[in-house]
Amino acid sequence: MKSKLFNSITLIAIIILVSCKPILLNAQKVKKNDMNNSAPQDLETIEVLELRNYLLKPDMADTFRNYFHSKFVSPMTELGGHTLGEFKINEVNDRFVWFRGFTDMKTRVRFLNDFYIDSPTWKEYGKGANEMIINSDNVYLLKPLHKTATLKTDKAVTVIDFYICNSTIKKVIELFDTYYIPFLKTINIEDISIWVSEMTENDFPRLPVFQDKNLLVTITNFQDIEEYEAKQKAINNIPNALKKAMQELITTQNKWVLLNQNKEHYDKQ
Repeated sequence: MKSKLFNSITLIAIIILVSCKPILLNAQKVKKNDMNNSAPQDLETIEVLELRNYLLKPDMADTFRNYFHSKFVSPMTELGGHTLGEFKINEVNDRFVWFRGFTDMKTRVRFLNDFYIDSPTWKEYGKGANEMIINSDNVYLLKPLHKTATLKTDKAVTVIDFYICNSTIKKVIELFDTYYIPFLKTINIEDISIWVSEMTENDFPRLPVFQDKNLLVTITNFQDIEEYEAKQKAINNIPNALKKAMQELITTQNKWVLLNQNKEHYDKQ
């Protein structure tokens, strides 16, 4: 039945309609030089990505972010753990979201031991950070689906879509590669990368992560919120047959809309 649905598709794709609303996130403003120091010069070297979402004590978002950025970003970068973005959920004062990238899993475990076990930075400031956190275990450990994927964080809006594909992940990947991504290109959406869970054993269990073999993640970047909203309308106007096919294959979907206020042109608004 599903193969017939695939055969009826011609370079078109879908975004699943879901009942949950997108989560709107605001990136924390930092100085331009700080951003340059926090990310590797060549983002193509990022093969392991953590999406980290912390639950904080009430009204601690700004305080925690300032503490985190001033105490940890530069020391982590020096040890090979690159902070690729710092965000908080819009109008929510008990969340801190950030991205951390590594060149590979060996670099990750070496960094985690060097930073959390051995570094004077964590020994001095780690307790202060933990006192503001209720839960720090909401973490996705990802790797790029294709070796050519490049993670970019230089535009005003970044949209992350999480697709849970219960036992259908291979079919969904095939559909994305063959139909969905080419469709996006027809409406001039090309700054997109596809990620899946990194299933290598998490050899630093002190920091738990989600590793779901049925998870597919897309990270898409837009120049501004106006472009995102216009392109979202175009995506939503896809044929019903393809919409139905995707609804059969994708179990659930969640969306984060990130506003990157670190960018120079966005700071002018």
